[in-house]
Amino acid sequence: MSPHRLMGRARLCARLLLHACRSTTHTARAVWVLLLLFPATAYAQSAGRLRGAVTTPTGQAVAGAWIALDGADPVAQTSADGHYAVSAVSAGAHTVEVRRSGFVTQSLRITVVAGQELVADVKLEAAPLAAVTVIGTSNDLDETREQLQLIPGSTALVTASQLRSTRQANMKDVLGFVPGVYVQPRFGAADESQISIRGSGLRNNFHARGVNVLVNGMPYRNADGFTDFESLELLTADAIAVYKGANALRFGGSTLGGAIDLQTKTGYTAPRLGAFVEGGAFGYTKAQVETGGARDGKDFYASYAHTTLGGYRDWSGQSRDRINLHGGITPSERSSLRAFYFYAKVSEELPGSLTASELPTSPSMATPANVTNRWGRDYDLHHIGLQYRLQLSPTQRIDVAPYLQYRDIDHPIFEVINQQSNDVGAEIRYENHASLGARPNRLTIGVQPAFESMRNRQFANVRGEHGALTRDERDKATNLGLYIENALSVTPAFTLVAGGRVERAVRTVDDDFLSNGDQSDKRTFTPVSPRVGAIYQHTSGTQFYGNASRTVEPPVFLELTSFGGSGGFLPLDAQSAWQYELGARGRRGAVAWDVAAYDIELTNEIVNINVPPFPNAPFTVPSYRNVDASRHVGLEAGVQWQLAARSALRLGYTYSRFTFEKDSAFAGNRLPGAPAHHAVADVKLGLGRGFTITPSVEWVPSSYFVNSANTVSNDGWATFGVRAEMQVPRLGLTVFVSGQNLADRIYAAAVTVDDAGGRYFQSADRRAVYGGLRWSR
Repeated sequence: MSPHRLMGRARLCARLLLHACRSTTHTARAVWVLLLLFPATAYAQSAGRLRGAVTTPTGQAVAGAWIALDGADPVAQTSADGHYAVSAVSAGAHTVEVRRSGFVTQSLRITVVAGQELVADVKLEAAPLAAVTVIGTSNDLDETREQLQLIPGSTALVTASQLRSTRQANMKDVLGFVPGVYVQPRFGAADESQISIRGSGLRNNFHARGVNVLVNGMPYRNADGFTDFESLELLTADAIAVYKGANALRFGGSTLGGAIDLQTKTGYTAPRLGAFVEGGAFGYTKAQVETGGARDGKDFYASYAHTTLGGYRDWSGQSRDRINLHGGITPSERSSLRAFYFYAKVSEELPGSLTASELPTSPSMATPANVTNRWGRDYDLHHIGLQYRLQLSPTQRIDVAPYLQYRDIDHPIFEVINQQSNDVGAEIRYENHASLGARPNRLTIGVQPAFESMRNRQFANVRGEHGALTRDERDKATNLGLYIENALSVTPAFTLVAGGRVERAVRTVDDDFLSNGDQSDKRTFTPVSPRVGAIYQHTSGTQFYGNASRTVEPPVFLELTSFGGSGGFLPLDAQSAWQYELGARGRRGAVAWDVAAYDIELTNEIVNINVPPFPNAPFTVPSYRNVDASRHVGLEAGVQWQLAARSALRLGYTYSRFTFEKDSAFAGNRLPGAPAHHAVADVKLGLGRGFTITPSVEWVPSSYFVNSANTVSNDGWATFGVRAEMQVPRLGLTVFVSGQNLADRIYAAAVTVDDAGGRYFQSADRRAVYGGLRWSR
């Protein structure tokens, strides 16, 4: 493409984007952005095609092998007959890597000619029968991909290249294109976020509940289920696996939203030396240095990252220091051992929410009481994990993974919360892939003990400092979970999956502050969560799936001990749900898709009530109750179209309808906190010489309720952004610049539900520009 034509097309994109920003309605803006997205094929760079077959040395087809180019994420997977095809490969020399569990990885060099098709057949040798898959390698991540395909429900894997193409500041950046996951930062680039998967955690006006967050498969949360995101350094992630709803059986069937698992870099996947620098609007800066390496069965990885944020809103400053250390050894070809540690020092100011009149007129203001009493959250966290894997036989494996976590937090809000918590736990997982008769079979059995001990004190808030002691208690949570799942291939195309989880969860509070009565209490929950599903693999490559699954979610300490109790715990029951799901996923040529529909019937859903603690109080405090019956219905759809070697279109759409079915106060009303329709789209345009530009749109086309009475709504919105990136491979350098909310819209993406003081809205950042560079060698 000539420079003249390239500049002409760039000017056309700029004019369309400018017109989009000037349009006055959501619909007009969205239409203009789609007009910008559809000419994407005009930017396809010179490319050829690649296809071939993967077989054993004897000619037997190898199905499910992953095809990767130049060390990047896989671009194709072999079909049942061992064939693969890549529709667009940039002209020039490439390294093709072919990987499959149970086989020795093979690499070959190819040269692709523009407009031509290259055939590259590969033969894979079987790996030694008892060889272990080393933890933290590319083969280990491929196993995760294969396991996701054996789940009869909707899942997602956010790959390294997708992570690196974002700002990587918060969960919205990295999970924003996963259908069914609604995540919005509460304070701009800060990682404190409102997150909901299939309607989970709608009661969360702060931090996260209803979703299990994990690092390398190990819980990053308190044993009672309470968690946040501030300790997680997304720059160290190699991939993020999302298990929606009851599809997270292994990671705990006790959450409606499922699980999010951050899989971190190791010495096998990290650069020898790397640096990342980023900065931009509202005082945002982020910097990281990292190093890693592997040799003779040993590897290491180390990272330090520092983040600061002044904040668009008053009193919303943030600071993070995070250290990540990893080390692994392979004692023998049958075993793998890895240890990892991460530390986080977190400091944040909390500006609070705004009223309907404040949002359009003073969107950057903070709640006055929050500033006066210096509302914030400061803590130090240490997390240590150990992973040991032993290949018992060619078909049997055991994984043992203990962990330890300590957090010391000082949290001035309406009172000053001061907590020191210790969490210990482990997972022992046994897998057996031996055939059942002549039929392939995969059996998984796991045990997960977890224990939390927390010193929990509260003090009167005297301008952010400790006043008189108002609470002093010792909280203990004990969990013991056992799960089992079996996947039997009844026919080559049809797999039946059945399993379940049983758990014993005990919550105990011993009150040492008795001047206001004894708040000691104990509650035991014994949930049983069965699951049955099926997968049908059509010859076209489309996989159809369905499941019926139960989840049971006990309340966390915060909910049991919240405001409104007359002594001891609030009378809260565990939230239980039956999930019914149907879906399809697959890839045809350059197009990949995943579509799922679900119906979740809930009993005793836990919902929030934010109430003033005394008449005319300038703030509200949380309390909680059960809803007799509620229902979550939804549709999730995601499409990715590889337009050319460095050009791709992504579309994501989520429909949600969450309702009170049986409730003394709100039967027939919508549950507040999430929009009915949420759509995202972007197109990455490869313009040659390592340069790409990616315009994007996020669209909530209609308002949605923020209170259970359904009398107050949050308006819908459309926002537009663009990211430009230049890669210089010979220098190991990537330079990027991005713009967000280019129309400079005032809106609230995150909300506070059922606030009795009318403070529902958390304003999003106005127009913002960020830039930075990534270097590695």
